[in-house]
Amino acid sequence: MSGATDFAEAAQALAEALRAATTDPADSVRVLQSLADFYPSDPTSVSAGGAARSIMQDACGKLFRRAALVSLCRAARKYQPWSADDALSLRDTVCDLLDAEILSAGDDGDDATFNALRALRAAVVRDLTQRGANLAQLETVLGPSVLPAPVIAQRLYRDSSRSEELVVQADPKHPAFMPVSFQALSR
Repeated sequence: MSGATDFAEAAQALAEALRAATTDPADSVRVLQSLADFYPSDPTSVSAGGAARSIMQDACGKLFRRAALVSLCRAARKYQPWSADDALSLRDTVCDLLDAEILSAGDDGDDATFNALRALRAAVVRDLTQRGANLAQLETVLGPSVLPAPVIAQRLYRDSSRSEELVVQADPKHPAFMPVSFQALSR
């Protein structure tokens, strides 16, 4: 095995270790999203060594981002969206990151990576669109005044036991004083 192969495998192992270190897929998505958007700073030297360092940094940045993207897509597959809007938001976030790398691979003439990333993007779109299709949409809840969460849950869903769900959505200072306007599941 060459040093370059070992380095690439180590980058992939790091991304997978980060994904495995988080028990909640939402945390995995958050951590890997940050790594998938990593761009090294440009070297300041204009010498021949600085140019070589720039090429190496660019290649390492691509390697780290792409390894993180693969792990991010795996985390997105395990993530359970709580609404159709949540699924679409995650889909758009992952696809934006994938699109940037697809463009980079295309600009570099790296056809194999370009095609692999496009196939991965298609799989993410298909998966999150299908899983989000059967989930409730978010809607804006407008109340006449500040009310307790159980009262709003009873009015919206005819089920006061869903008040905790509204509290999580609205994040009020206290559940007895829900905001007059906030986002909640439509059903």
